[in-house]
Amino acid sequence: LYDTGLQFQRREGYPANVDGCVLIIPGRYWHNRTNEISEIIAKYQWVLAMRVGDEEDLFEPDRVFHRNIKWWVQTPKPGSDYGDARLFGIGFPPHFNDIAFTERGTGVFLSAQNTHDRRHECFAALQSVNVPKLVAETSGFTAGMERKRYAQCMCAAKIAPAPAGPVTADSFRLYEALEAHTVPIADDKQFWLNLFPDAPFPIVDSYDQLGGYIKDQLDAWPANSNRITAWWMHQKRQLSRWLTEDLADLGAT
Repeated sequence: LYDTGLQFQRREGYPANVDGCVLIIPGRYWHNRTNEISEIIAKYQWVLAMRVGDEEDLFEPDRVFHRNIKWWVQTPKPGSDYGDARLFGIGFPPHFNDIAFTERGTGVFLSAQNTHDRRHECFAALQSVNVPKLVAETSGFTAGMERKRYAQCMCAAKIAPAPAGPVTADSFRLYEALEAHTVPIADDKQFWLNLFPDAPFPIVDSYDQLGGYIKDQLDAWPANSNRITAWWMHQKRQLSRWLTEDLADLGAT
């Protein structure tokens, strides 16, 4: 998400002939293999482990043992105890690094699946919002607009509702909006304030209130966008600092 100034060599599996590694663990598929991981990483002097791809929160970092390890946890579940792990979200897809900004001609933009109660409530509420908007229901994940067109629509909008998924509130959509300098309206305060205690973007409790949230954010435009974008730039820089600090603390050279 942000240039770290570090260079990485990507490897499948466990790299050999090195002092340590940044170990990316797809938690959904490796949650029952913690003993195996502990045995194999014992050969390293240090490990920076990152649990990713685990919306269900199946993988338990404290079941992996190493004498010198630090953890990062993606999409943390509110109420779960991850000790001193760094918490981070799913982020935006790589093509959002190449977005082109345009005139903000759309008030509200949402292109998403309408597959569960929170999504139903969000789409229903948007029907009565009387502002320039582009709202589209898609047939499946990544089955909507071509990705360049989607990015253009996000950049042309001022507001982007980001309804929760079926398992977690975390989604590409919120980070796509942040990267596009579009104001996201998030879903599920417990999740987002656990991940970002100082989150400056609005978070809806009930979609009955969505119209009022949208009006307030349009009235505050563009000062709200500028403030939220500055916060997001700080968050990305902080991720870079965390990475550098953790590697130094572990003794990576």
